[in-house]
Amino acid sequence: FSLQLTLKSGNKPMVLQGDRGLSQKGAAPGNASFYYSFTRLPTSGEISINGERFGVQGNSWFDREWSSSALADDQAGWDWFALQLDDGRDLMFYRMRGKDGEAQRFSRGVLVEADGESEALTLGDVELVPTRYWQSAKGISYPVAWQLSVPKAGFDLSVQATFDQQTMDTAVAYWEGAVDVTGTHDGVGYLELSGYAKDGD
Repeated sequence: FSLQLTLKSGNKPMVLQGDRGLSQKGAAPGNASFYYSFTRLPTSGEISINGERFGVQGNSWFDREWSSSALADDQAGWDWFALQLDDGRDLMFYRMRGKDGEAQRFSRGVLVEADGESEALTLGDVELVPTRYWQSAKGISYPVAWQLSVPKAGFDLSVQATFDQQTMDTAVAYWEGAVDVTGTHDGVGYLELSGYAKDGD
């Protein structure tokens, strides 16, 4: 297959995640990243599959993040959501999980309004409950469906994997792929799940 897309700047500006672009992921100063997003870029182009061409259009989500450290010693991984909703709002939230399975205070996010204004979200603003698990060929169980609520924004969302088999065959095992959103709002998005593999997986 081949892919050729053109992404254009839309009516939403760049979002600096965290504190003016510095996104803290753990207690140590080095457990952080520089991180910015363009949450809704008008996109058009063409996908070719087995010689058959398809014109496509939509909105892309563009993230750029870089850092020099891995997880803190007490952290297992994260659950990372990036959602585009039908009312023009966009939601990013990552839940940092400790090795005890509990969400940590470093969990953060942002709500981007249709006009591009943004508001930071903390762990207390977002309620996340996994509702369905899927087991990969390696025997790793991933939560591929969630109930996600942001009461102050009026969100009560069901987030479901578009299809279950979206694992990444890399040195680190994780699930990363497309999701569909229903509930108080419809939408599409992206979910990344890390830290669910046991040692040796």
